[in-house]
Amino acid sequence: MAPRTPFTALAATSVAVLALLASASPASALAPTPTPKPTSTSSHGRQVPAQDVQYLIQTHQGNLAEIAAGKAAERKGKAKDVRSVGAVLAAGHTKLESRLKQIAQRLKVALPTQPTARQQAKAKELDALSGAAFDKAWTKTMIYSHRAALGATRNEIDKGSVPQVKALAKAAEPVIQDHLNRLLAVQKSVGALGQDQPGTILRVSLSQAARNP
Repeated sequence: MAPRTPFTALAATSVAVLALLASASPASALAPTPTPKPTSTSSHGRQVPAQDVQYLIQTHQGNLAEIAAGKAAERKGKAKDVRSVGAVLAAGHTKLESRLKQIAQRLKVALPTQPTARQQAKAKELDALSGAAFDKAWTKTMIYSHRAALGATRNEIDKGSVPQVKALAKAAEPVIQDHLNRLLAVQKSVGALGQDQPGTILRVSLSQAARNP
């Protein structure tokens, strides 16, 4: 077994979240891998709908990945803005994760112990980079994953059934939007835009722009 990098060790202990990506996209790895939709679970004799269960599980794995990614940016980022945004991401997702775990425990929803295999693989890729290359790849990945997380969160707000989970999504939405705004503000300075940007990111960007100009 290959030794764990510091980045993946952090990820194993720490929206995004939406399974609408192509596996070939290098920046898509921090968004959760498409998985069979969870079945409903029973909590205090009442069923927790699959939509709410899935949101809790995917958001939890997204939080773990984002916390680790934020700490990696603080440690490895060359640009001051990348290190600063990394700190904001780590702190914001840590707070969201604390609230999520309380709700999941109350509803008796079992949570995974680490991010998805795809998220962990992307973490290893980023950990192998340094300097400007790290800043560029990290920013691209975080923009993609936060757009995906925002879409999943809005979907839970619209379609969720459990009040506590919907409240979590409503609290998460402005946090994720703030993170995305900060990331978009630094993308040009670190060269995160260009012809090498994966098409899947551009498609997500255009669909989000139509709903959130």
